[in-house]
Amino acid sequence: MIARAPSVGALLVAIGVACVPMWWIFGTLQLVVALSVAVLVGTGIAWLGAVRRWSSLLLILVGLIALALLSVPLTAPQRIPRGEWLPAFVDASAAIVLAWRRLLTIGVPVGTGDSLLMAPVVLVLAGTVIGVSLALRSRRAETAALIPAAIAVWAILWGPRAMPEPWLTGLLALVPLTAYVAIVRQARRRSRAPRALSSLARRVGAGAAVAIVAAGAAGAAGALLPLPERVVLRGDTAAEVQLEGPSPMSAYRAFWAAESRDAAQLTVTGLEPGDRVRYAVLDRYDGEVLGVGRDAFQRVPIAEPGTGRVIGVTVGELRTQWLPVVGTPSAVRFVGERAESLAAGLHRNESLGAMVVEPGIGPGDGYQMLSRDGVPVVDRDGIAALDAADPRQGPQALPDAMLTALAEWTGGATSSGDRLAAMVEGLRTTGYVSHGVLEDEAPSRPGHSLERLEALFDEPMVGDAEQYATAAMLLARQLGFDSRVAMGFTPDVIEPGRPTAVVGADADAWLEVRTTGGWVGIDVVPDPRPIPEQEQQAPTVVEEPPQQQAPAPAPGGQAEGVDPAAPSAPREIDDGLARLLQLLAAVGVVLGLLALIAAIPVGLMIAKVVRRRRRRSADDPRDRAEGAWAEVLDGLRDRGETLPGAGTRLEQAGEDARMRALAHRVDRAVFAADPPTEPEIDDAWEVGAAVLAERDAGQPWWTGLLTRLNPASLVRR
Repeated sequence: MIARAPSVGALLVAIGVACVPMWWIFGTLQLVVALSVAVLVGTGIAWLGAVRRWSSLLLILVGLIALALLSVPLTAPQRIPRGEWLPAFVDASAAIVLAWRRLLTIGVPVGTGDSLLMAPVVLVLAGTVIGVSLALRSRRAETAALIPAAIAVWAILWGPRAMPEPWLTGLLALVPLTAYVAIVRQARRRSRAPRALSSLARRVGAGAAVAIVAAGAAGAAGALLPLPERVVLRGDTAAEVQLEGPSPMSAYRAFWAAESRDAAQLTVTGLEPGDRVRYAVLDRYDGEVLGVGRDAFQRVPIAEPGTGRVIGVTVGELRTQWLPVVGTPSAVRFVGERAESLAAGLHRNESLGAMVVEPGIGPGDGYQMLSRDGVPVVDRDGIAALDAADPRQGPQALPDAMLTALAEWTGGATSSGDRLAAMVEGLRTTGYVSHGVLEDEAPSRPGHSLERLEALFDEPMVGDAEQYATAAMLLARQLGFDSRVAMGFTPDVIEPGRPTAVVGADADAWLEVRTTGGWVGIDVVPDPRPIPEQEQQAPTVVEEPPQQQAPAPAPGGQAEGVDPAAPSAPREIDDGLARLLQLLAAVGVVLGLLALIAAIPVGLMIAKVVRRRRRRSADDPRDRAEGAWAEVLDGLRDRGETLPGAGTRLEQAGEDARMRALAHRVDRAVFAADPPTEPEIDDAWEVGAAVLAERDAGQPWWTGLLTRLNPASLVRR
């Protein structure tokens, strides 16, 4: 056992190197912890199994027990302090089967949500047990090199298409694999024909020289030659999510209707003065409406660990697929009756910094987030200091009225920041705000098509955030800035430590531009002020904006005075029947898992009983007599004894008196001219039973149970 320790060390190094590409799949330090523990536990199980000469079945059972005990601490340790051990165990058990597919539908890095770490934990734990067992016990120990190779292939197929220097990772994986095979073969040669240590030194030196030359050649090739694209299962496109309904900008004025402007759309805890609730981010314009690419969102797990402030949100009357967020969420957790379906439909667009929920949120839904600082909003004095990043979008054809106004506003500016500041100042000082939905408001048509924007630049300029934000986005692109429109809510009053009711009149839209320092937000809507009377002209047809439904709020929601940093700001709906069903489902999953584990030993015992009865009731008397000998051989295999594979029955029996007596009876029954009688067959089976009983004499009771569960006689045929 000690002699094989160097080969085991090389194998473990190879397994560790094969796991390196998994970092680009998960991107969390918990992966390192989980895989390290899996390797150590797997090595311990395999080593103990080799010392105690455990059977394959016992190794499997111990591995399953270790997996069950480690599943929650390794894949969801953050749920243990919350008292969610049983739900976390149920999720981890389901992830043994489901995580492999979910990993391909979630954008990387996936983090630790949805118990997705179960896939690499199962892979590495099982691979370590099998690999180390082969290295310690198999005569062909080289086959253990297939284990780290299989782990590396899995990491490649399930990983992203783009990885830094993938050739280097592959080369590093080959070095310990080659060392392992060399050590195993050298040890075999030394056991057969001992030779001087200089032979091993020469082989190690030659191998090191070859590895250095190969590393240099691979490095030069990787740096100078274009490598073919990696073949992965994830593919190029993100998981598609269908955004239903019109553009969020088209429904902007519905928040300002008489029945919606004072209605609570959201209740948010944890806000600080200056915070905005941002949900829709739109960067595609077709001349009619603002939108976003429908295939740009990737499904993401509910990343439990995170950093930042705790923000709690309870949905009032708002209905949308866009998830309102504060800053940049590092973790999102849904609560309430629809928490599971909402979590399964969460998608993210990294470039936009926005999230959508495929089922859509509605009254009564709630969630928490850990929020970091998001896209900063620059005040009017800081716009001139911005520098445009290299544009990727390019300008669009605009009406002459817009281009003329832009030229007038920016005529004296020299830098890109000065021109952007002049454009924003021109919009804010020239324009007037009217939503056009109340009787005492100045006429103002909804919409943000090019035709509506051309009308906006008439005298006087009248519109609201729908028109001003869209116009600012198009004009910013004329100035060389990549730009987009962000929609959300800007609460007028935020009291730290108290819930903030976000009403329809807090609805807002602003411009975001990409600078050399990243994306920044800019307010472009003019301050409210009296609108001069328009000259007599043809009556303006005011289109009715789409109205939001205002159903009665669902029970639950956010209570007054809740601590914004509490772990459950939005209260879950207390439904006794739902909780009972969840408990029964969890119990069913656990019982199903136990039944699946128990099915293996039960199936082995049934298979052996069926085999014995088939031999005992064979049609030919000679077959029944020969079955007594076969039953004894299988029983000895299950007890760990090995008999010569070739030779007569007497040669296999050796010096054992009972075995020789049984061999004589079976040979006489098989080779005699007449078939054996039933008493002779019964006598052979009784002698065979006595042989096995003699082996079991003095052994503890559990040894007999392990013998019945040992699959050796079923697989070594």
